[in-house]
Formats: sequence, structure tokens, C-alpha cells
Amino acid sequence: MPIKVMLGSLMLLLISGSIASTPTPPFDARVDPNDPAAFASIASAIDAAPDHSRTPYRISIAAGDYDEKLVVEKPNVQLIGAGQALTRIYHDTYAGLRKPGTDENWGTSGSGTMIIRATDFVARDLHIENSFDFPTNERLPQGDPNKQSGTQAVAVKIDTGSDRTLFDRVTLSGYQDTLYAASGRSLFRQSTIKGHVDFIFGAGTAVFVDSDIVTRARNQSMSTIGYISAPSTKIGTPFGLVFINSRLLREAGVKDNSMGLGRPWHPTTTFADGHYADPDAIGQAVYINCWMDAHIQHQPWHSMGGTGKDGSKIQFQPEDARFYEFANRGPGAESHPGRRQLSITEAQQFTQENVLGDWKPPPVSDSRLLVKKFDDEMADFSIARAFSDLHQDYPDIKPIADSDSGNIKTHRNLVYRRLDTRELHLDLFQPKTVAKPAPAVVLIHGGGWRTGDRSHQVPMAQALAEAGYVGVAVEYRLSREALYPAGLHDIQAAIRWLRRHSDRYGIDPDRIAILGASSGAHMATLIGSVGHLPQFAGEPNTQDGTSSRVQAIINLDGVVDLESAAARTFEDKPLKVSYMALWLGGRYHELPNLWQEVSSLQYAGEYTPPTLFINSSHDRFHVGRDEYVSKLKHFGTYTEIHTIPDTPHPFWLFHPWFDTTRDLVIGFLNRTFRDQPVN
Repeated sequence: MPIKVMLGSLMLLLISGSIASTPTPPFDARVDPNDPAAFASIASAIDAAPDHSRTPYRISIAAGDYDEKLVVEKPNVQLIGAGQALTRIYHDTYAGLRKPGTDENWGTSGSGTMIIRATDFVARDLHIENSFDFPTNERLPQGDPNKQSGTQAVAVKIDTGSDRTLFDRVTLSGYQDTLYAASGRSLFRQSTIKGHVDFIFGAGTAVFVDSDIVTRARNQSMSTIGYISAPSTKIGTPFGLVFINSRLLREAGVKDNSMGLGRPWHPTTTFADGHYADPDAIGQAVYINCWMDAHIQHQPWHSMGGTGKDGSKIQFQPEDARFYEFANRGPGAESHPGRRQLSITEAQQFTQENVLGDWKPPPVSDSRLLVKKFDDEMADFSIARAFSDLHQDYPDIKPIADSDSGNIKTHRNLVYRRLDTRELHLDLFQPKTVAKPAPAVVLIHGGGWRTGDRSHQVPMAQALAEAGYVGVAVEYRLSREALYPAGLHDIQAAIRWLRRHSDRYGIDPDRIAILGASSGAHMATLIGSVGHLPQFAGEPNTQDGTSSRVQAIINLDGVVDLESAAARTFEDKPLKVSYMALWLGGRYHELPNLWQEVSSLQYAGEYTPPTLFINSSHDRFHVGRDEYVSKLKHFGTYTEIHTIPDTPHPFWLFHPWFDTTRDLVIGFLNRTFRDQPVN
């Protein structure tokens, strides 16, 4: 099937849905200014809700723009829009604006477009904006009579009286102080929060999962344009602002190394002995397994001023707050003494379930996308999670670690491909002392085509550079971002990029190997096996005559036969959506031709390069391997099979198995590229 036809079929499948949806309860009220039978405003629909309802009161809000300033003081109110790009609630109140009919300003606390003071509030599929024009005001020169002060402008305040506040697929936009999580517990899923100065702040417990945290540009030139978070978490509150599996992104115009992760807010508070900064506001902000763009600063934690007991101005330091990171990735993610990291044991405390305690939010509901159901069933793959699962059975193992040696040249975050929405990167490691161009090895991480990170392959890439090869760990689009064949096209683009830049990085363009682990091994074997077929050369608009073929394949525990009953027992379980189904867009019975297309066993033959299999002791990852090798041997192609006894699936990520794997890989490469192969 041609690629374009396949993708069209996949999109139709995703739109129509391939899993049964849960029946949706009826709405209790509708808001639509164009329908006389519906409420004309959101405020009037909220007013009509019961004062003390113990069951959800669901309000449907039609597509449109609603200029309203809302206060929700009734429990169990649910606002359901037509979509983040379709239903917009906005208002332009800012802190320095005078309240109508009074001599008082609204202040930050009163500026919110929406203020929530009740339990069990839900917002879904809509956009809440504070539309105060911060950029225009910022451009005005000092002394201009039109320039406003007090430019804090809250989109949503989760206020006293709230708890169990849920936002699903909601965009919150503002500039300074967009989200004020002042109280209670709140959860943001698949949402977007935009701003620049302290734009997520407060003393409440707020969890952000699978969400986009977007920094907006400033109209002034400054080394630090703002801070994502400003928590004021009380010392007795165990959890503050927790970001899990999310993306720290930026709008156009936001420069590299310009945005802070956070600073500690000690609100000025009235006590019996005076009016001063709350000493017990020991804020907590934690970023776990998040992707960070290059706008995040190398030193991203900052101090923040406050008022001392004597009225003087004092600075609260970030090291005295509870600011931590763990297993983050991307060009803005670093690990050094200025960026404290959680231990594995500490990180295990910061799960959504643990942070939210006895509150069990319902799963994300979206019958259109198979992926959404799956997100609640399986956790992201990480070395830390794998170590936690394996350590009890294998107490002597140690996770591999990135260790830059003085014997190699390191090139990190090289951009090899630019897409419409973002850039793709690779990390390249060269041997320091090689007189002639060296063979290169492209390394593909695992994670079920859906999770994982190229950093998992960096230690192996470094080890290969130590042995005289150029090791290249590659980022590619996962199934949460783009379905097959996007990820394959990315890796093929990386291979072409290496050939085009071979002189610069000392690469022999005629000796490139591909190494993958788990799902990455499946992809590596597929790319290596179909390199001679024109229909698998990648997108036509990316072709410049540079080949994406490889001269050797290394498979670390990846399945090569996806059509067999043995493989589908694990890859296509009827009661659980599989990683493969999510990558392709459907189960085997829905897309049998596509499952066949990505099964590399059928392509093994005369044009397949030398291949190495290194396997765990789990038979499920051997499926198709022996038949694949038999086909290659028929044509006299060099092959090796090694099964490491008593090993779990992700053996390559832990010592001592990593050391064995490294030695087997280097031995195979030496025999393939340097010595005369002996079969």
C-alpha cells in the first residue's frame, strides 16, 4: 500500500475511533447565545446549578468567544466546551485595575478570569484567557500616561474552598501570573499553560501530566525573561507544583538560556507580630521526565525578594526551597550541582496517584483516539522505572550512566532535521585519535515506539567512540506525536545527515551500522532490511540523492516477526491496547497489511547486511530471529546470535549486562568492518 494511502487510512481510523467509548451522561445545561432555548452566558448557567449538589452538574458550552469574569462557588460544576480552539472564555482584568464603584484595585487575587472556590470542579475542552494586553503595555516607555502598573493578570485562580479540581484538554493563557493554584489539589491533563513571569504559582498542590508549559516572548531585552513557577507551598504540605511527562516549550522570539524553572515565593502575610514574608512558605516545584527546550536556563532556579520582620527587603534563595528535577531530557535539561536531582527512591514518591492521595480522578475520556485510553494504562519507560522493577530480583545491577571521557570528542544536541513544529536532535561521539574516517553506528532507543529517550543510548555511543567508532544517539518522533512511518523517516533522515556531514565528523560514509534496543531494535532491523527497496527510502520531498542504507544491523532484543501468533500473543492482546497498535494506529485485525509491512522477517535476504542479535532469556523477544538468520545464511551473509543467560528484557541498560553487550557489539563491528568475517 502506498505510504500516502496508508496514512489516510490511519487518520480515518483515529477520527472514527477503534475502541468502544464509555456512554457520556447528558448535559444539565447548555450555553449558546445563538439558541433561545439555551443559556446566553456561562455565568447564568452556573447560577442555575444546585447549591450543594453531590453529583456532577454538566454545562455544555458551544463554540464561541465569551467575555465573562466567572466565580464558581458551587460544588460539582463541570464546564465542557467544544474544543480548546473553539470555546474561549476571556476577560481583561489586571491587578492594578480599579474595581468598578470602589477605591480599591482588583489585586492579583481578584484579577482572575475564572475563580474557583468549590470542590470537584471540572473544565474540559476549552480555553480560559486573561486578555489583558501585557505586550502592548510593556512596549510603552516609562512615564507614558497610558502605561499601567500592577500587570499581574490571572486566567484561573484555584482559591480557598476548592479541592479535587480537574482540567482536561484545557488551554490557560496569560502573561504574568496565568495560573494561581492557591489552594487544594488540582490536576491538569493534556493541557496547555502559557505565560512568562511566575505564570504557575501558589500554595496549592497541582499536578501537570502530559501537558505543554509554554513560555511567551517579552518585548524587553533581558537575560532572564521570567520564571515558570513561583510556589509558596507550606512546609507542612508534602507536594506543591509537580510536572510529570510534560513538555517545556516556547513561542517564537524566546531566546535560548532565557527562562527560569522557578523561584521561591514567600507571600507577605499578617501575623500577630507584624506584616512580613511567610517563613513557612517553603515552596516545592518538581519536574520529572519532562522534555525541555533550549530556552530553559543552565542555572534555572532563582532567588526571590520578600519583606523581613523589620520591614527590610530580603532575598529567599532557591537552595532553601524544595526545587528538584529527575530524568528530564531535551536541550534545556542538564544535571549539575545547581540543578538538584531526586534519587530514584525519592522520585517514586512523585506519582500522580501518590501526590493526589485519596482523590482518584476519572480516566481521560476521548473516544476518538486510541492513544488516550492507553495513556492511563501504561507508564512511560525510563531507566529509573526499570531499575525499580528489577532491583529486587537482581540486587547487584547498576544503571548505566552518561560519562563523558577525555578520550572522545562530544557533540550534543546537533539538529539533524527541522520540522514545521520543532527540531530533531542527535548526540554524536567521536574517537579522539583516529587517522582515517571511522565507521559510524546509529543508535535507536526503545520504549515501545511511544516513550523512551535517546539519552538511554548515550553510554553505548560513548563506549563505541572509545573503541574507535563514531557513536550517534538519535531522537525521533514517537507515537504520541506521529504515527508510523514518521519515526522511521526521522532515523533515515539522520543517516543521510551523517553521510552529508561525514567529512566534518570523521565518518566513513560507506560503513554505517544501525543499532536498536527493544522497539528500537525492531526499527533498526526494519530499516536495515528494506534499504534496497525504493518504497522505503523516506519521504520523497526529503530526497537529495543521499542514501539511507546501512552496512550492518545490531538487534538488542527486538522482535522481527510481528505477524506470527507467537508475536501477537504479546503485541496484540485483545484486552489491552498494545504499543505496536498505537504506533500503527490499529490492532492486527484492523490493519493486517500494515502489521505485515513492518515485519522485517519478510525482507531478510540477499540484500540484508551482516546482522547481530543479542537477546535476553525471554523467548518472546526471539520470535522470528532464527528464521531471519537462516535466510541470511542462505546467501552467505555474516550473522551472529548471542543469548545472555538469566537476563531481563532491558539488560543493555544495566551493569554487568551492559559490559557484556558492549563487548559483543564491538567484536561484531570489528569482524564486520575491520576483519574478514567468518561464518
